[in-house]
Amino acid sequence: MLKIFYLFFFPALLFASEVNIADTDIIERTINFAIFVVILWYLSANKIKQALKDRQKSIANQLNAVQDKLSQSRLKKEEALKALEETKQKAQEIILNAKKEAEIIASNINKQCATDIEIINRNHQERIEFEQKRMKKIVINDVIGELLSNNNMQLSKNDYIDILLKRVA
Repeated sequence: MLKIFYLFFFPALLFASEVNIADTDIIERTINFAIFVVILWYLSANKIKQALKDRQKSIANQLNAVQDKLSQSRLKKEEALKALEETKQKAQEIILNAKKEAEIIASNINKQCATDIEIINRNHQERIEFEQKRMKKIVINDVIGELLSNNNMQLSKNDYIDILLKRVA
């Protein structure tokens, strides 16, 4: 630190000389400088004040614009959150409706299947009865054909009537 002091201030001490203030024009120069500053202030003060006011207004306008954008952003965020909540509620309603519709469709399909099974069973029973009747007729026709073709058997009229009645029935 002492080296820095010697480096900068020692040469200044070497060049320093004795000055008599009475021999200098420092007072006149100071008065000229003060007059120059006053004239400069007089000529440029309004412009400087106006520039500062304009700058202040522009900063205030920018701040207001940023605050407006911020408030608009907040409003948009709130609207988006409301829309999100509404969408969530609609999604829940859609899911509930879909479940109810699925249950209704499933019950309708079950009812339709039950009626179809019932119809199939009824048709099956009718077909069985029809086939039994057909087989009886075939058997009776075969038996009657054998009886009629076989002349060795002696049947009475009552037997023939009983056989015909059974065939007709």
